[in-house]
Amino acid sequence: MFGRLAAGLIVIGLAIGVWALWPESKANPTTAPTTLGPTVLPSTTVTTTPTSSAATTQVDDGLITTEAEAEELLRTLWFGWFEGIYNQDENRIREVVVTEKQVAAAVAQFGAMTFLDEPSTVGISVENVDVMKSDETCTAIWAEIQISQFNEASFSGVHVFRYAGNRWLFASIWEFRNDLWESDCGASLG
Repeated sequence: MFGRLAAGLIVIGLAIGVWALWPESKANPTTAPTTLGPTVLPSTTVTTTPTSSAATTQVDDGLITTEAEAEELLRTLWFGWFEGIYNQDENRIREVVVTEKQVAAAVAQFGAMTFLDEPSTVGISVENVDVMKSDETCTAIWAEIQISQFNEASFSGVHVFRYAGNRWLFASIWEFRNDLWESDCGASLG
């Protein structure tokens, strides 16, 4: 019981720590975004193919418009994030996030985050999905995420993805639907 509680607190602490690192947090000091992230290559059908030990979602036109595409993008995001931390692999983290501050937030969790088992996409549940914005450069998806099997956590928010280097990268997560997530769609990717 204590181990699960500690694991949940570590995940929550990670989210709070990442919020603090977000460079645009001055725009809305009460609700700043969390910066985490996955990779999705552009390509109308959704397919999952293994790349090393990770899965990559491909969408023919680059737009995430269906619930199934959004769920797969989110599952890929969180899997990449947790896999990078679990394996203490900075390069894996870089494959899924926009900024070096996000990489630093993940590296800070190397060895500190407790895992019940090796991360897998099966342990990531995505529910109540709403694609709030989707264009060639930015996608915003509201969803509830439940992590089980390898870690125990649940949270909801607006996940913001930016398109860079021929793939979707995770830019931020905002706690509330009416937060200032739209500003992340226009922010520079540096």
